[in-house]
Amino acid sequence: MAQDSHAHDTRRAELRSRVNRRRAERCTAQRTDDDRTRTTLALDLIASLCEPGGTIACYLSTGCEPSTMGLIVSLLGTHELLVPYLRRPPGVQGVPFPDWARLHDLAELTEGPFAIPAPPPPGLGASSLSRASVVIAAALMAGADGSRLGTGGGWYDRALRFATPGTPVVVLLNDDEVACCPMADHDIPIEWIVTPTSVIRTTS
Repeated sequence: MAQDSHAHDTRRAELRSRVNRRRAERCTAQRTDDDRTRTTLALDLIASLCEPGGTIACYLSTGCEPSTMGLIVSLLGTHELLVPYLRRPPGVQGVPFPDWARLHDLAELTEGPFAIPAPPPPGLGASSLSRASVVIAAALMAGADGSRLGTGGGWYDRALRFATPGTPVVVLLNDDEVACCPMADHDIPIEWIVTPTSVIRTTS
């Protein structure tokens, strides 16, 4: 069993390394074009899942991740927006506890832990995710079976446990990142994948 677990973890680490390398190799023009078309598709999907004025939880993109900034700008005028509030209680190391804060303007963001944009306090607590009608989660890969490969910290897998059951979880990916991936016991399946060319409803 321990050997199987080690092989599973090794495979996931290899996939993360491969995806991060491919993302870093994409040229700026390609990223910009992909972000624009993916954002348009994501907004159409969100409109079908959530009424105006509803609450959307969305990751804050950094580095070579599929950008959420254009999406956030569009949503700020029509929805309540919750974004990750990364904090560590004094004396606690490792991945921050799940928490969320309300975002009113991109100008409020500062650089936070792991170079991820940070909203201003206060944090609303992990349970505030239960208000969200849609959750847009960070991912490196996802499959049509609902499998999702995160960045490795487990933050979203812990955070998503506070979502209201049945809340759709959406991930934004590049076209070459759609593939079934190994899942751990604690992983939460996702319902929707948005790429620059398609919107995929998973079987989860």
